[in-house]
Amino acid sequence: MAASDNKSDTRTRDRLIRAASYASLTVALSLVFAKLWAWQATGAISILSSLADSILDVLASAITFVAVRYALTPADREHRFGHGKTEGLAALAQSVIIAGSALYVCYEAVGRLLAPEPVLQPITGLTVILGSTLLTVALLSFQRLVVRRTGSVAIEADALHYKTDVIVNLSVAIAIPIASWTNWTIIDPLVGIGVAVYLMWSTYGIATKSMDILLDREIPEAERQRIRKIALANPAVMGFHDLRTRSGGSRYIIQFHLELDPQTTLVDTHVILDAVEEDIRREFSGCELIVHADPVGFPEQRDRFE
Repeated sequence: MAASDNKSDTRTRDRLIRAASYASLTVALSLVFAKLWAWQATGAISILSSLADSILDVLASAITFVAVRYALTPADREHRFGHGKTEGLAALAQSVIIAGSALYVCYEAVGRLLAPEPVLQPITGLTVILGSTLLTVALLSFQRLVVRRTGSVAIEADALHYKTDVIVNLSVAIAIPIASWTNWTIIDPLVGIGVAVYLMWSTYGIATKSMDILLDREIPEAERQRIRKIALANPAVMGFHDLRTRSGGSRYIIQFHLELDPQTTLVDTHVILDAVEEDIRREFSGCELIVHADPVGFPEQRDRFE
């Protein structure tokens, strides 16, 4: 029954991740067409900065779409632990894309600072930006739900750059009326530069998390302690050591040693290990587990990092 529940949880998680990737790509394409029209109508650098971000959002969302489909491919002979690290690669690619969009916006904004131009048709630009913001907030809410339910790092990275989009759009919504209805035309390029700086800053968190996955960084200490506590809660377990963990994208890969009574039969050992694995999978759905049994008190070389 528990195994069936775990399979059901895995299927639900996979469906949510796929749905989030479809929604992201659809919204990104819609925003590009809307902002392209608004930029042509207004000539505002702040809208151009938002458009550049949305164009790269399409590329980032497309990368996420492809990466998620590959990451959810079942393990095979050449990839025994599955393809989850593809999510880390997708997140790293997104950080590079966002950094590139920031540099482009900076370049355009500096040019407008040197040669200021008025913002045309502010109402058109403002309407598109506010509409884009509402659509982005709806997508972001769905992505956050998916991240809470699945832990997908690719969707989390996608959500992070859409979060920056909301901030970008709100900044542009403030800059457009000020730049068009006052003589402060400098506000438009200054907002563009501010947006670019924020985009550069936001890439750090995405890149760091993706590198953690690709370099097999241990999962958070609080969750390591939860694993230890669950294993030791079994009355037959007399010791626990050599815990090693890493993230495989939207799931964890966990291995450790359990110490049992030396008189425990092979059959009983198997039953105990299965029970501990089931308890851990109940907390960490879809995780990959490798558990080794040791007789308590048996001298052996331990992991020096424990």
